[in-house]
Amino acid sequence: MDERREHKPSRLARGGKTTGRWLVTHPVGALQILAVLLLAIVVLQNLEPTSIDILFWTLVDIPKLLLLLASMLAGGLIWELLRRGLLRRRKASTTPEQ
Repeated sequence: MDERREHKPSRLARGGKTTGRWLVTHPVGALQILAVLLLAIVVLQNLEPTSIDILFWTLVDIPKLLLLLASMLAGGLIWELLRRGLLRRRKASTTPEQ
């Protein structure tokens, strides 16, 4: 009666043929998900209000969350505008003139 059944791990635990395929085919998507998670952690840790001085103005009790989001939005917008300008220049320089 000392029968021991051989315990096989589940298919999920063993890993199927498609295990990790999404990560291999979408490495940029995986990095974007990781960046969004890290961004959410940083933003959620900075919820307390703060004051900021801009030249002659003083902005009082603005949440750091809004300052972080505004600066990230401005940085992304500037990055995109610069990227499009550089791509336009590169495209214009490689186009043959007639």
